[in-house]
Amino acid sequence: MKWKKLSGFDTITPESIRKLSLSRNEPSWLTEYRLEAFQLLDSSQVSPYWPSGPDQGFSEPPDSLGVMKYYHHPDEADVVYQQLQESLASKDIVYGDFFDVLGTNPELIQRYLGRVINYRESTLSLLNMALFTGGMVIYVPDGVSCEVPLSYFRTFSNPGQIERQLIIIGAGASASFVEGRPSLSYAPSHLVQTEVVLEHDARLSYTAVKNWDKQVNTWVQKRALCEKGSQMAWIEGHFGGHQSHEWTDTLLTGEHSHANIVAYAFSSASQTISYRPRIVHEGRNTTSHLSVHAVAQGELTVEAGQYVLSRAHHCDVTRDILVIETTPGIALIRNQSLVSREDAVITGPEFSLKSWNGEINASAGNKALEISKTFLSHLPMEFSIEAQRLINQKSEKC
Repeated sequence: MKWKKLSGFDTITPESIRKLSLSRNEPSWLTEYRLEAFQLLDSSQVSPYWPSGPDQGFSEPPDSLGVMKYYHHPDEADVVYQQLQESLASKDIVYGDFFDVLGTNPELIQRYLGRVINYRESTLSLLNMALFTGGMVIYVPDGVSCEVPLSYFRTFSNPGQIERQLIIIGAGASASFVEGRPSLSYAPSHLVQTEVVLEHDARLSYTAVKNWDKQVNTWVQKRALCEKGSQMAWIEGHFGGHQSHEWTDTLLTGEHSHANIVAYAFSSASQTISYRPRIVHEGRNTTSHLSVHAVAQGELTVEAGQYVLSRAHHCDVTRDILVIETTPGIALIRNQSLVSREDAVITGPEFSLKSWNGEINASAGNKALEISKTFLSHLPMEFSIEAQRLINQKSEKC
């Protein structure tokens, strides 16, 4: 078989993938997944993620000493992480670096990897499966409530330019996840895929306030599968980066399941932000709430959709989408919703795009902060303070 060279990936071959997989003691099934995904890629597919150029290629992640330069007090952080792992393990909660969990619970990863996001469905999925170098796994067993907010911990040993995350919440269990970490400035592009499975009557709150370094391009896809009676909440803030592309999907497959997406975005003059939240109603009596408020000082695209399938009887859908466009910003807003049931109840205003002829700053009443109230009210206190600071900083630069 003749293998094509990929722009920016000339040093990566099937043999190098096998060697990398072997060095990590990956099971043969994961090696085969990687090779099959790599086989399906070509240069034209890869180039949007890694444009041709001397500094745009795949970066091997730094070693553990290199990672520590991003953090303060690494020794103390490592101790806290180990203590937290031990405490959670007493409740049979699995929480850790992807490859560490792969070594201790390979059957867990084999069962769930690719269940929600099939690696053949897009170029992003293929790249992620073939080349991911880091990530984390969370598993909360049936009936267990995880009282401690979990996060992508600073001492995870495999930082990823390409990351894979698995979060599984068992029947009747609950947890919260908080995403907060500095940019990996050694990597010009950052690809992440997160798969979430909520079994019946499970609950998960996922909070993220993202402020990437200005030179970093990101492609992030998150998707949750919600079984009967489960509840999924995404609380998302998008601020930094050069180009940020984010897809947040929730599949309400079980009856009486619920999705809540509350998001805020602020693109400054040098930024491009593309945000695509989507909620699919498949089960009966499912409910969803979608709130996106945003400011476009740079380029901003919001493509939001709530889809009610024909078999999803008696669904309730609420929405609130508002984008403020200010000079020299360019904003695009699309309502991609599709409702196939006449008995679906839809509430909330139409998607709104408003022009603001002036600067978004304190003297103008700080419209950026004003429309952020819904988002801020859903954040933990420390994140709310940080998000307000980011909004004020970006407003001052407008």
